[in-house]
Amino acid sequence: MSAHSLIVLCSFISSVLFSYSATAYSDIIDGYTNHLSVYPGDSVTLYLNAAKSITEYTIKLYTLQGEEVLQCKASVSPQLTDSKKPYEEGFGYKRTTAVFLPPTLKSGVYLWENKIPLIVKSTTAKIIVLYPSNTENAYCNAGGKSLYSFNSSDKAASPVVSFLRPMSIETHSLEFLRWMEKQTFQDVGYITDMDMDEYREIKKASLLIVAGHSEYWTLQARKNFDRFVGDGKNALIISGNTMWWQVRYSKDKNQLICYKNAKNDPIKSGKLKTINWNEITLNYPIMRSLGTDFSLAGYGRKGDKGWDGYKIITRSPLLENTNIKPGDIVSCASDELDGAPLSGFNDGIPIINQDALGFQKVEIIGYDLVSRGGVEGVATWIVFKASRSSGIVINTATTDWCSRHGIGSNPDIQTITHTMITKLFNKEYVFSPEENAQNKEPVSLAN
Repeated sequence: MSAHSLIVLCSFISSVLFSYSATAYSDIIDGYTNHLSVYPGDSVTLYLNAAKSITEYTIKLYTLQGEEVLQCKASVSPQLTDSKKPYEEGFGYKRTTAVFLPPTLKSGVYLWENKIPLIVKSTTAKIIVLYPSNTENAYCNAGGKSLYSFNSSDKAASPVVSFLRPMSIETHSLEFLRWMEKQTFQDVGYITDMDMDEYREIKKASLLIVAGHSEYWTLQARKNFDRFVGDGKNALIISGNTMWWQVRYSKDKNQLICYKNAKNDPIKSGKLKTINWNEITLNYPIMRSLGTDFSLAGYGRKGDKGWDGYKIITRSPLLENTNIKPGDIVSCASDELDGAPLSGFNDGIPIINQDALGFQKVEIIGYDLVSRGGVEGVATWIVFKASRSSGIVINTATTDWCSRHGIGSNPDIQTITHTMITKLFNKEYVFSPEENAQNKEPVSLAN
């Protein structure tokens, strides 16, 4: 057996441990699909690796609640890849079968055999949820490497990773996606990061929800996000470390590319270099779109002086139907958080630097003290309206609002999330009555 096959087998063992159903056993070890997102009625091709050969195996598709919605029969068998770079070139499994999805299948995030993600889109949705597929691919080390050195073979990251390999569901968004399945919002649709490159995928919606850990964005996706909000439509960012890296796709859309270094990236266009969005050469700072930036905040569970959650400083209408008041903590232990630019503090309360943002209206709902590389930062949950004609953006600025540390375990976050979605969708007023009080003369940050 080759070294490459051994690497693949190691990823098989890892994937066996990943399960979303306590009641269903699957003979499928792992696999992938030819497309991560499709419409109802479309055909999707499955490439499955089984523990043993079975002539008439029943392949099942489940919701995130474990409800079976579709099944088909096909022959399955163990599969290996002979690719020298399966993490980059794809695993090259043999085709198992092609399945036509029912035209009536509801838009959502599904799992083949409770482990292989499939996003089913909608052509009519008024609320769009963006699934962070690029982030999941970036961190996935199936085949031996990811975009990161810490989990790559020889501790050497790959700047190119394939979508045609086994990937799990993005963990920071999972609990929100499960919660969302149980809500009664009408006309909800789901898309992937790659779908954000096509404005038609979000054009009919009035609310866009960016969930989990949405770290990797293409130039076109960012332009489409800004266009959406600029057209007067609203956005809810329940993600952290958002829009941190620029990426691009291969021509066949089967690979995610991110060199994280301008000199190493062979592309000639400086505007398409796969580097941090805050690099001057890109001329597209993250704050322009989100009002926050990871570099101004940091990590929430690594020796900081904060509260593992947001200390509330306003009587925001987003806190309706809770007993939360200024000074209280909304518990949400977080991996990574983003912060707005500050001009200082007033009586311990952070003050937005309006000049740095240039927005028409912005307020902080709550904040947390975090750190990064030994430097203290301030994470901010904000609401803003960039211009008179633009829509409203609410940005909770944390990777764990949608995880088990947030919506998965905190009833207040569940209530607040429902309120934020409802108010943004109904275009209700979401700023606090005392928002102008935050614009008092600040004390210098140096103090």
